[in-house]
Amino acid sequence: METFEKQPDFEQKMELERARRDVLELRKPTEKILEQISPLLESGEIQLIIGDDASGRIPTAIFRKIFDMAYKERGFVTPETRFLSGSRHLQGEAKIEKKKKIAEYLEGIKGDIKKKFGRPLDKALIVTDMIGTGHSLDPLVEVLSEMGVSTEVASIGTTKNEKEMNETGNQWRVPLYLGMDYVPDIYEKQKLSGVIKEEEELFAETYKNKWRMSGTEKGEKVQDQINKAREISDTIAVDVYEKWKTAQQDDKK
Repeated sequence: METFEKQPDFEQKMELERARRDVLELRKPTEKILEQISPLLESGEIQLIIGDDASGRIPTAIFRKIFDMAYKERGFVTPETRFLSGSRHLQGEAKIEKKKKIAEYLEGIKGDIKKKFGRPLDKALIVTDMIGTGHSLDPLVEVLSEMGVSTEVASIGTTKNEKEMNETGNQWRVPLYLGMDYVPDIYEKQKLSGVIKEEEELFAETYKNKWRMSGTEKGEKVQDQINKAREISDTIAVDVYEKWKTAQQDDKK
């Protein structure tokens, strides 16, 4: 009996194509950031990578894979990766409560970090898709500073000019690396990240659970888009890392 494989409908094909384009846009800014953070790849010092959920999840996945490849090749212990919800609109008591949650969580994983690396948590990298006001990362940066953890921040894009970015880095007292000077298309693309954040909460919720799509045809289509984004993210990570590695080798000749 002849069988026919189910083909995506036209709308889904367009969604998958948009997902492909949105994620591929991250290649160039990732290359630019990698040039700036070369010492971190060579030193093996990063213990913890923290992704700024929700749309920072895809860039974080790219950098996680890059660091894993770099550290494994050099015999270093690979960093742990965690995703925490951004806090852009939190102020006053709400911000204080969020900081408490972040602090409690990080205190809770310090033991595992020390066991894995043989030293206390002292070096972290925050990855985000976009820095606007900077408020989304304020609580996290502040908590890490209060814990005595040396932190660096990598952002794919921004709405700030160079002067404003420097002011943000100085305010946070951390090195700040930028991939491009505009907002990436993945910004606020919940379907691609696969999660939706509630800023008061520590962790984001899966997109399908939030909208009760699990087990539905619509949920399957969303999962296809998430899978496509992850597949392209992996490809970008490998390609960008190999390009960076070749450039490093050429520089040493």
